Amino acid sequence: MKFGIGTTVALFVALFLAACTGAAPAGTGAAPASGPTTLVIGLDQEPPTMDPHASPSAITFYVTASTGESLLYLTGDRELKPWLAESWDVSEDGRVFTFNLRNDVTFQDGTPFNAEAVKWNFDRIVDPNFQAGGSLSALTGYQGTEVLDEFTAQVTFDEPFAPFLTYAAGGTLAMISPTATEAQGDDVNLTPVMSGPYQITEYVAKDHVTIEKWADYNRTPPWSEDDSGNVDTVIWKFIPEAGTRVATLESGETQMATVIPSQDLPRLEESDEINVISVPWVGAPRIWLLNVTLPPTDDVLVRQAINYGIDRDAIVNTLYKGTGAKAIGPLTAQMLDDPSLREMYPYDPDKAMALLDEAGWNVVGDDGVRMNADGERLSIVMNAIDYGAGPFEIDQFVQSQMLAIGIDASLKAQARPPWYEDNYNCATNGPIMFLRSGDWDGLWVLFHSSTVHGNFNWSCIADDEIDGLLQQGRIEGDPEARRAVYLE
Repeated sequence: MKFGIGTTVALFVALFLAACTGAAPAGTGAAPASGPTTLVIGLDQEPPTMDPHASPSAITFYVTASTGESLLYLTGDRELKPWLAESWDVSEDGRVFTFNLRNDVTFQDGTPFNAEAVKWNFDRIVDPNFQAGGSLSALTGYQGTEVLDEFTAQVTFDEPFAPFLTYAAGGTLAMISPTATEAQGDDVNLTPVMSGPYQITEYVAKDHVTIEKWADYNRTPPWSEDDSGNVDTVIWKFIPEAGTRVATLESGETQMATVIPSQDLPRLEESDEINVISVPWVGAPRIWLLNVTLPPTDDVLVRQAINYGIDRDAIVNTLYKGTGAKAIGPLTAQMLDDPSLREMYPYDPDKAMALLDEAGWNVVGDDGVRMNADGERLSIVMNAIDYGAGPFEIDQFVQSQMLAIGIDASLKAQARPPWYEDNYNCATNGPIMFLRSGDWDGLWVLFHSSTVHGNFNWSCIADDEIDGLLQQGRIEGDPEARRAVYLE
C-alpha cells in the first residue's frame, strides 16, 4: 500500500508568510542601526509554553530560535553543521552518538554548558514525571547519556536511530540551564534560561513575550554571518485575529507579522513600505487526519471518497491565491517528492460518489446528504480551530466540497485546549492540522500506534504494517534506502 494516504487527505503545503517593514528579523546578520533598536512582531497565536522540551507547538520555536541553541544546526540545504557540539561520531550500529562539545559556553544564568548539562536535559525529557512535547519522540529508545569527560557526551539508544542527528539540530532538543530550571519551577514555561544570543526577559500572558540581546554572548550562531546582532529587543505580540494583525503591520505598530491572509497579500505586495516573504513549510502540510476508529470514517471506502472529493488545486488557487502548493502526501514535496505520489487521489467527485455508493451510502436525500438503507445520514464532525488565517477557512471550504458528494460535515469550532483534548480522545472525525519536522521521521508522531491518545496521532490509527515501516525508517542508515521506506 502507499503509506498514509488511505487515512489522510493532504490538502496543501502550508506556508509561513511574514511581511516586514524595514527592520530585518533578529539574527539575519543585517547591519545594526545606530542606538538601541526594537522590533515588534505580530504572532498569530500565543505559545502554549516557552519550555522547548514541553511544547507541542511550532509557535514556541519561532521565539526560542533566537534564545536557545542545540547540539547541531541543520541548514536550509539539510546539511548538519556544528553548534554546541564541535564534532560528533556515530557508531557502526547506529545506536551510539558521541558529541565533542564547545568548552566556552555558559547558560544565561552563568551555569556552565558541558556534558553533564546534556545528560540532564535529555534525562529530563524522558522522565515519566515530566510532560514532554515533541521532544519525547526525538529521544525514542533513549537508554541514557554517559559523561565521558567534561566536554564529551555519549548518547545511546536501544536500537539504531537514524533521525537522531536531525533531531539534535531541532528546537525541541535545545539546551536549557539545569540550575535555573530546577530553581524556577513552573516559571520555566514562561522564561526558560537558555544559551542563545537573546534571552527571554518578560512574558505577559495573552499579550506578549520579550527577548533582549544577551550581552555576554561570545560567538557567532551558525545561522548568522556575524555576532553583532541587528536588533536589541524583540517583542512578540500575540495577535490571533488576522485582520488586526495586518492592520498593526500597515500602521507601523508592528514591524513584522506572521501568517498573513492570502486575500491581503496582493495589496501588501504592492506597498513600497512592506516586504512579503514566503517560506515553504517543512514537515506535514495542512492535512485532514481522518479518524479511523469513529464511523463513518472508520470505513476505508469513505476515507477514499473524501480524498477524491477534495479539490486541492481549488484550495490553493481560491483560498490562497496561488501562494501555496498542492500537497501530494503527508509530507511536503520539499521533503519527499515522487511521481507516484503526485498521481494519487486526483480530484474526481464522480469516483468519490461511486465509492460512497459502494460503501452503502447510496440514497440521496432532498438536501443532498446521503443515507444508508437504515435511513442514517452520512454525517461527520470536523474538529476545527481558528488560527487567525486558517485552517478554519479551509474547514469551511472542505465542508462545502463534502456536501457536493453527499456528506454532511459539521464544524466543531473551539479554542485550542478543548480542540487538543478532542484530538487526543479521538472524539471527532478528525482535525485539519499541520506539523513541522526536519526529518521523514515526523510521520512517527502522526501515525505510529504508540502515539494514539498522545502526541499527534489524531487519525487514531494503530496498524502493524505502518508501525513496521515507521520502525524500519528509524533504523535504516542508508539515505536512499530510508527514502524508499517512506515512499512505501
